[in-house]
Amino acid sequence: MKNLPAVVREKAIEIANALFHEKKMEEGILIATAISRAKDWAANRGMQIESKRSLTDLKQHGEDVYATPRKDKWAVKREGNKKAEKVFSSKNAAVKLAKSAKASVTIQGKSGKIQKKVSYTPHKHD
Repeated sequence: MKNLPAVVREKAIEIANALFHEKKMEEGILIATAISRAKDWAANRGMQIESKRSLTDLKQHGEDVYATPRKDKWAVKREGNKKAEKVFSSKNAAVKLAKSAKASVTIQGKSGKIQKKVSYTPHKHD
């Protein structure tokens, strides 16, 4: 977390503390999740996040998934794929499928501008 901008680091600590009190995940996963969610929080507010990449910054969950507009439809595409996995007539249907991937979901508006980024990380319950 030390490489994050101060405001993002403070948000990551706030999120980590909340996750810790829920006691639903391992410490390493908790920290990575808190950092990812804090970065999403900052990106959703238009903040630029310049940080040095470290081992704790590497994603350990599923692929990133994108819900993007296509003419009068919405497409869901996985990270690294050139073609859409599926095309829907509504944005809500596309976002629902993207969320089911249990990964980071990036939702674009019709203008192509990112509307929202959210991390959906699966929790292990022992």
